[in-house]
Amino acid sequence: MIRLIYASAATVDFTESKLMQLLGKARSNNEKENVSGLLLYAKGNFFQILEGQEEVVEKLYHRIEQDDRHHRVVVIDRSEITQRIFPNWSMGFKNLEHFDRKELRGYNDFLDRKLSADEFGEMGKDIIYLIEQFSRAV
Repeated sequence: MIRLIYASAATVDFTESKLMQLLGKARSNNEKENVSGLLLYAKGNFFQILEGQEEVVEKLYHRIEQDDRHHRVVVIDRSEITQRIFPNWSMGFKNLEHFDRKELRGYNDFLDRKLSADEFGEMGKDIIYLIEQFSRAV
């Protein structure tokens, strides 16, 4: 199995309704493919973790990469794993637009603005840490 974490920038405005549509489709597709993970959204930035069999996750990531609703897709981490962080979530979700981020341990202001592709890469450790905080809340 692998864990793939990526970040990207939205090319369209995502209302709560559009985010819920995206999430519903992701959950349905992921359940069929035995993929688990988490999707975070803030200020036009997506941060997603995908867990599952390598060939399935890579194929899914390739489809995600081609999706024109976002761009500047950057892989932050791609690791072999022996167990999942989110084993029971076909796709967990948190819209961080409505979340008091200062309550997060190790708060970082990168969630307060739209990021460039270079910044996604530079903030990889912070993004991984953020995702780990959500996995501990489960």
